[in-house]
Amino acid sequence: MPQKKKRQNASADEHTFLAIRVDRYEVSVDAAINYNLYSPETAWDLDDGQPIYKFTTRLTVVGVATYPPQQKDDTYEFTIYGNDLGPRNLHATLKDVQARDEHGSLRYRTYRGRQIPIYIPPKGIAFIDKVRGERWWTASLWVLPNFASDLLVVLSSGRPMFLAVDAHKSERSRWIRSLSLQTTDPANE
Repeated sequence: MPQKKKRQNASADEHTFLAIRVDRYEVSVDAAINYNLYSPETAWDLDDGQPIYKFTTRLTVVGVATYPPQQKDDTYEFTIYGNDLGPRNLHATLKDVQARDEHGSLRYRTYRGRQIPIYIPPKGIAFIDKVRGERWWTASLWVLPNFASDLLVVLSSGRPMFLAVDAHKSERSRWIRSLSLQTTDPANE
């Protein structure tokens, strides 16, 4: 009987640093009453601490990758929502992601004679999804309103802009670990 070949573990993490030249952007700014007031039964994560009035900045940035070579000329579209009502707690602290034991106590490890906290970091700030059959990638990010406003100020300067993205692939998902907008091409750094 022939022996079966062992499958290699495909779950190895992969890091990619992307340089994206910004080609265009679109922006909208909205003010509304929190929709959860009208239909609280449909709210996924109803929180009584949410504000009544909702103010959102939506910024869509589209660009073409200049680095790495295997993704050169791929198109990336980032939709950035600037509001405090996003799907995550944007004000989370390190203590919020500290590991806990079975009794709920914070976990620590010893490092060179000191007690160091053990953290369970988030996988990223957003997913990057590839459009099947095309060289097109999309991502949606929820950020604080002042970050979205800062992005808009920098984009409106009239200078050529680039996005530097630290992407991380874990199992079958791609995550954004960091995103920055800058006037210099990160591929040249």
